[in-house]
Parts: sequence; C-alpha cells; structure tokens
Amino acid sequence: MEIPAVLLPLLILGVSLIIAAAISVIIKILQKKAEKTNTKIDDIILHTIGRPLYILVIVGGIYYAIHQTPFLADLINRYDQGYEYRRFIVTIFLTWIIASLVKRIIKEYGYEIAAKTEEEMDDRLVALADMSVTYIIWAFGLMLALAGVGIEIAPLVTGMGILGLAVALAAQNLLSNVFGGVTITLDQLYKIGDRVEMGGVYGDVYEIKPRYTMIKTLNNTIVTIPNSKVINEQIINYAVPDDTVRVKIPVNVAYGTDPKRVEKILLEISDKISLILKEPQATVRFTEYASSSQNLELIVWVRHYDERHTVIDRILREMFFKFKSEGIEMPFNQMDVHIKKD
Repeated sequence: MEIPAVLLPLLILGVSLIIAAAISVIIKILQKKAEKTNTKIDDIILHTIGRPLYILVIVGGIYYAIHQTPFLADLINRYDQGYEYRRFIVTIFLTWIIASLVKRIIKEYGYEIAAKTEEEMDDRLVALADMSVTYIIWAFGLMLALAGVGIEIAPLVTGMGILGLAVALAAQNLLSNVFGGVTITLDQLYKIGDRVEMGGVYGDVYEIKPRYTMIKTLNNTIVTIPNSKVINEQIINYAVPDDTVRVKIPVNVAYGTDPKRVEKILLEISDKISLILKEPQATVRFTEYASSSQNLELIVWVRHYDERHTVIDRILREMFFKFKSEGIEMPFNQMDVHIKKD
C-alpha cells in the first residue's frame, strides 16, 4: 500500500514523537537504576544525554518530514544537496551534550578533587572552569557547525571583533558584572555555602553566576546582587579563616552596681552555654560611663557562625532572670525635669 505524499511528512513527525517519548521513558527508568549504583558517571551520562537526545529525535523528524513535503522538498534539496544542514544539526546537539557533560563532571568531580589538595589555586581554577567551560565549548561548536554549512569563519571572527567592540561599549554594565564574577572566582572572595554580609545583605552564598551572586538570607529569601557591585562593596565573610566567630553583647547596668559582680554573673552565664568556646576565654570589658548607665561588654567566641544568634538569645534570656534575682537594675534612658517656682 502506497502512502500518499501529503500524509508521509505527518507520518514521519508522528513516528519521531513516539520514538522521542519512548526514549524519554527509557532514560527515566535507567536514571532510577543508576541512582542505586556506587558510581556517579552513569548518572552524569544519563542526565546529560536525556534532554538533547529527546529533542534531537524530534528535530530529526521535522528535518526528514520537510524533505518529504511536496513543493518544499525540491527547494530544500537545492540548498542541502550534501546534507550540510544535517551535519549542522548533529554538530549543535553534540556540542550541547559535550558542554553539559563537561560542566556536570566538573561539578561532581572537580570540586571534590580540588578539596583534597592543600593548594588554593586548583580550587580557583576549578571554579573558573565551572563558570567558563560551557561558553568556550559552545563557541567552538558553533564555529564548527557554521563551517560545516559553508560559512567562512575568518570574516565572521573579524566581524565579531568589530561587533564585540560596539557591544562592549553598549553593554558596559553586563561586561563589568562578568569580569566581577571572574575576579570573585580567582580571588576566592567567597564560595557557595559561605555566610557573608555585603551591601546590607546578610546570608549564605547560594549561587555564583558570571553576572551576579545569589544570597540566601536567614528569612529563606534569595537576594541577587550584581558582581560589579559586589567587588566594590565591603565583604564580611564569616566562614573565613574558619567557622568560629566572636560575639559582642552590650550590657548596661545602673550606677552604683559593682562591675566585678556583674562580670562574675556574665562569665557564669557564658560558662553554662555549651555553644560558647572555652578557648579563647569569655571576657568582660568596662566600656563607658554613660548618661544613665554603666556600660560593659561581654565578649565570647562561638564555635560556628550559624549558632551566633542562638548564643545571643540564650545569653540575653539568662541575663534577664539572673539580674532580676540578684537585684541588678538595667536602666533605660530617662530625663528628670525640675520645675522652678517663682
């Protein structure tokens, strides 16, 4: 039975969609099985080829359907006699797969290997590769694909250089953000997971992109900061050089209160809290004779910056009950007004 020429393209499209759906189901089944294995490489390969292979089958179906479509077939064959566009499509999808595969390998193995060495340079190089490898592979892939369809690369590169200069002038903010991202990576100002404070934002580094840094605040919200702004801001990194952090707690007591008595109570409170380090020891400083109070300062070291707010809360609660039981007054700003009668 001969298939009508009008229906043949539709049949090819239908078959390609069925094959693509079957591939998608098979990949998902294989991914579940791969999760149970000890190696990561099978997970990486399956996650890398899944989506590109699915779309490649559909695009391939459209390509061959067009070649079988009346009126269009002759026109397409005139410009695609050597199947150059078929090679173009295959090159694009191979570039996609290779770029995704390399990036995923860097994420899964690169950081892990770099963490085992004592040198900091390899950590920076891995981070830089993670940020730039996709763009480099895509640039080479596109040049190969264009060369495959007869487009000369040399004039294109020259033209891109001139165009790049014009784009650079028009997109200064974009480029400054990208160079800021490179600076952050090479100088290792912070890494993903670090607790930082910059530009009035306090939280954990969630993601570092070429153009911006994403901070996850303690309120579980994401704040996006352009990298050009980051490198011009003061950055406080609580995770460097280690996870310990010093906490200062101001303490105000009424005039007439014995500072030594207050110091003894504060040190007893800090000694009872397990989150506070024994070394360096907690200390109390007398800082000021204020207008309505004697001001002191309790200084303690906390073992991890995540526990900073918990320690402050525990100390302030203990202070309230201890000062109340000991009869120590915590004053507030007040003003006595004397009215003079004539």
